[in-house]
Amino acid sequence: MFMKIRFIIPWAMLSFLVFAKDPLIKLQTQGEISFVSGGVGGDERDAMHAIRSDYNLNLLFSEAGSGEYLSDIKVCIKDAGGNNLLETIADGPMFYTKLKPGRYTVSVDLDGNTIDKTVNVGNQQSVSHSFTWPKQQGN
Repeated sequence: MFMKIRFIIPWAMLSFLVFAKDPLIKLQTQGEISFVSGGVGGDERDAMHAIRSDYNLNLLFSEAGSGEYLSDIKVCIKDAGGNNLLETIADGPMFYTKLKPGRYTVSVDLDGNTIDKTVNVGNQQSVSHSFTWPKQQGN
């Protein structure tokens, strides 16, 4: 009996690792920049809120009037010299990234409607910016 338990426990642990659910939010990197995006649905939104303090730039995308969250937003971040540091598509309405302290231009685009903001990222506190687009025709 004891021999069976010794074999069952490692098998059970291995099975857990093999069948464990993928994390809701996946860390991504581009060059030296790490970022996450998501927030579609309650579980994903909760997961994003739980890691928010780990990132020093937090972006939120929504529609004017309704406040409806938006996803599939093109995100481009440039340094003060105009060099592209990051170009990606946000998987959800929340986008968090870690940047070195400094001044950046954040450009976000929804169907050709681009919004640019200059952001200052410091050493201590995170910076949050909301981007809101007018209601899309046909929505």
